[in-house]
Amino acid sequence: MLTCPPKALQGTINWERNDKKLEGENDEQLILKNFSEMDNSGYYACYTTPRQKENIHFLYLRARVCENCVEVDLTAVATVIVVDIIVTLGLLMLVYYWSKNRKAKSKPVTRGAGAGGRPRGQKKERPPPVPNPDYEPIRKGQRDLYSGLNQRGI
Repeated sequence: MLTCPPKALQGTINWERNDKKLEGENDEQLILKNFSEMDNSGYYACYTTPRQKENIHFLYLRARVCENCVEVDLTAVATVIVVDIIVTLGLLMLVYYWSKNRKAKSKPVTRGAGAGGRPRGQKKERPPPVPNPDYEPIRKGQRDLYSGLNQRGI
């Protein structure tokens, strides 16, 4: 809401924005409905009907709609996006090459000490395993005792 100074109230009041008369606005107060920072900012003037220099009152209006608002232009937004993409790709490449170098320097994993460091062949080439003395085959008299514990479909 803009208010014209009391000295100018000696007749019909007119309002102008950026040197264009606002039609239908003849009150002491100019109410800006649906205020827009882009559309409603600018130079305002109020004056009485006989337009004379001493009757004209100027005002420059530039208001923010919200607290801590910052006007950002398109180039600033585009710059932030491009820099973000470049930094992300740089980090991606750094992690990729770092992990690639670590793989090349690491030792190959062996299968255990029993392998002897030689490559394993096919099953046909390997000799049968040596029988373990801790495990004996079940004797004929004990076979029926153990046969019912865990039946498998053979």
